[in-house]
This record gives sequence, structure tokens and C-alpha cells, in this order.
Amino acid sequence: MTDTLDRSQLDRHFTASGFVLNPEREMLLLHHRKLDVWLYPGGHIEQGETPDVAVLREIFEETGIRAHLIGERDEELADVETDVTVLHQPYRILCEYINDKRGPHYHLDLIYVTATELRSVPDNREVEHARFFTQKETANLKMFPNFRRMVDRVFADDAVWDMVGMKVSK
Repeated sequence: MTDTLDRSQLDRHFTASGFVLNPEREMLLLHHRKLDVWLYPGGHIEQGETPDVAVLREIFEETGIRAHLIGERDEELADVETDVTVLHQPYRILCEYINDKRGPHYHLDLIYVTATELRSVPDNREVEHARFFTQKETANLKMFPNFRRMVDRVFADDAVWDMVGMKVSK
């Protein structure tokens, strides 16, 4: 009889990831060394951080880019008197199994869309291989199948690209 892992008992870690898009309809992707696939920047939400702050911090740490969050925020729910702020609504939320050698766990990944006016990645960055790609250029990149579907959906979402253009032109 073999031991089976009861995944329902595994820890779940909150993470924040972000698609970084520019008005030229290009998407920033990073090569993940350990997994040997292309992904968006992201990482764990640290103690005391909101997901909005975490995704922008991760993007900056990994790429040197100061991106801007885009997406829905219902400002009518904010209340200064009771210290209630409204965060950006994630583009997608995924629960991802992580088979880590230190111990398997899940990432509850809050995925955002962000904008930048940049078309190249600064030299001062954490990740070695990072660059902007057109949709056509992403076709030959090694990606997880579900990530490729999400990339294709972002490229096909004209409303997202309209928001990118509006955010960068401000």
C-alpha cells in the first residue's frame, strides 16, 4: 500500500501575480529557472501587505518596472471615517498545487493586470530573462497549458488593452 497525500490538508499561501502590459499590445514575461517555463512576475503576499501592494512590489523587485494597477475598484464602498479602503479586483484567482521539495502546498494566486509605458526591461532587476512579447512571439514559448490559455485570453480581451492605453496616457 502506498501513502497518498491528502491535499485537502495542505497549507495555502496567498500570492499576487501580475500581467504587465504596454500600449503596443505587448506582455512582459519572465523565464522561471527552476520550472523552465515563461510566467508573469509574482510571489507571496508578505505579512501586513495588501494584494495590491504585493503585486506591484513583486513586479518591481523581479523586473525593475514600476507598473500601475488597472481594473475595477468600487470606490463607493470606501469609508475614510472607519478606515475602509477599496482594493483592485483581481483579473483571475487560481488555486495552484505547488510540489515544493520543502513541502507541497497551494498558492491562492490573485492575478492582476497592470500597465506600463515601457517596451523593454531595465537592466537593474532580479530575474535574468525577462522581456516584452507580442501575442505571436508567445506562440513558441514554453508555458504551462493553463497559463498559455490565460495569456491568449488577455491578448484577446480588447477591454483590457483599452484600459492599458487609458492608464498609460494619464
